[in-house]
Amino acid sequence: MGLPAWSDDAVTAATADVLFGLSDPLPTSGTHAGFVKIPYASNQSSYGFLPVPLAIVGGSVGPTVLLLAGVAGDEMEAQIAAARIVRSLDPEAMKGRVIAMTMANVLAGHAGTRNSPVDGQSLNKSFPGDLFGSPTSAIAEYIERHLMPECDLVIDLHSTGRTMRYLSCATLIDDADPDVQRRRLALARAFNATNIVRFRSFDYRSTSGAARRSGATRIGVQAPLDDAMGEILRGFDSVLAWAGIVETSQAAVAPRLLLAHRDHDFVHAMSDGIFEPIARLGDEANAGDLAGYIHDLTRPMAEPVALRLAADGVVIGTREAGWVHRGDCVLLLAEDGDLAAREELDEAADLRWLTAPNRRTAKPRRKVTSRKYGGGK
Repeated sequence: MGLPAWSDDAVTAATADVLFGLSDPLPTSGTHAGFVKIPYASNQSSYGFLPVPLAIVGGSVGPTVLLLAGVAGDEMEAQIAAARIVRSLDPEAMKGRVIAMTMANVLAGHAGTRNSPVDGQSLNKSFPGDLFGSPTSAIAEYIERHLMPECDLVIDLHSTGRTMRYLSCATLIDDADPDVQRRRLALARAFNATNIVRFRSFDYRSTSGAARRSGATRIGVQAPLDDAMGEILRGFDSVLAWAGIVETSQAAVAPRLLLAHRDHDFVHAMSDGIFEPIARLGDEANAGDLAGYIHDLTRPMAEPVALRLAADGVVIGTREAGWVHRGDCVLLLAEDGDLAAREELDEAADLRWLTAPNRRTAKPRRKVTSRKYGGGK
């Protein structure tokens, strides 16, 4: 296979347009940017590959953070913010490393859609993936098997897409393992967001499940359109400082803790039509309040269908006006954390475990020598 382009002794400060093979080791220092070669044979290219953007910035020995954006391809602000972050990093001032995928589901990113237009898959529902499966599944496999085992922390950036707008928050999925839960809470607190939302979910197919299997600690970030850049840039800088990778400081925010644990926190459309949102992000809503209306505009004299909330709560997510179908989520509620949940968050704020570089044993990396990609048709 030969040496990766970045291993040349003449390369000291930065490299650009590096092609990373699926089994290539990743650089630990310096600034490097290029593409992961995900094998992809299409009607236009028999022996082609998907160039998935990858950037790595590393200084001296320290923790490694994986920064993901574009897991949902239509969330443009998160992808722009991730690119701004890697351009701002100075390896000489870092005690650790940042690995960034700025457009993780690259086909979806180019199309501006949540899912890939080629295989219809959501990257966040494709883990652990399959290198010899669809393009999205192959990307998922590379992230979980090659990137995450090298990382201590995973920050999965999201912003407003075509389907939902969210309250600005750091998010985590609750875990039954107390140690995993404490680390997730600690990382969410380190992001210094104004809101922290805990979800209860089966997360095995998501980036959260992938990080857990790889031994990394992951949180998500939701940033609304009005301040997506500022929220993400400030929060990521706060995480780097907390992890000891950079020497900066911010005034700590006392976050509001919200729990999205109830089934009726998710409000779904039960008919097709045009959704008109009534509830707004951040509203303190009561059971019976209007979430919105669904209009059948082919029957202009018909009364719209009213969607009402089944519980009290804070509106943390809402769909924009537009077409919905039966089963689509149109609104998301959460309730304030109780005393026990707040105490758990406060205790996690003092947790520190990044005292030395993580030396986990990576999962075996597949060698791409099968008949599918080995050169034969």
